Amino acid sequence: MSWSDPARRFEPTEDVQLRAELRDLLGLGPRLATSAAEPTTELKALAEDLRREARRRSRTERKRPTWGLLAAAAMPLLAALVGLGSWGFQQKHRADDLATQTQRQEQELSRLATVHATELARERQAKEEVQHQLQLASRKEIRKGEPFLVIPVEKPLKVMGDDYQRVKQNPGQ
Repeated sequence: MSWSDPARRFEPTEDVQLRAELRDLLGLGPRLATSAAEPTTELKALAEDLRREARRRSRTERKRPTWGLLAAAAMPLLAALVGLGSWGFQQKHRADDLATQTQRQEQELSRLATVHATELARERQAKEEVQHQLQLASRKEIRKGEPFLVIPVEKPLKVMGDDYQRVKQNPGQ
């Protein structure tokens, strides 16, 4: 409760006694009742000094620069942007590596396809040469009197079927 509060005049006696006891314990001694009358010249001078000091402090109060406040507010945003930039750089690096690897694989596949195509062309050419030679050879054979190309096969004289043994007898015999 403030000392200038008018409700203090109607305090209960227990509160007044308690306050007086606390003052004695603190060593402040008994307090004279202040009058609600006109303030003294000392109080007026003190109040004027306090007003002057308050005005001086309000004029000389340091204002925080707004750029500092903005910089402090922008720090988390800046940290997030740096993190995203770092992540993006890593992703770009991975994508470039993957593109390089894919390009190498495509080059290897095209090289293998070229090699395979040349091998097939060589085989086809060799096959055509063999067919051409066979045709030439068959024409020579036809000229000799044979109507077509005959490949001689040695046949066995006898089929070896007599050297088997019966395991089971026929039920009808």
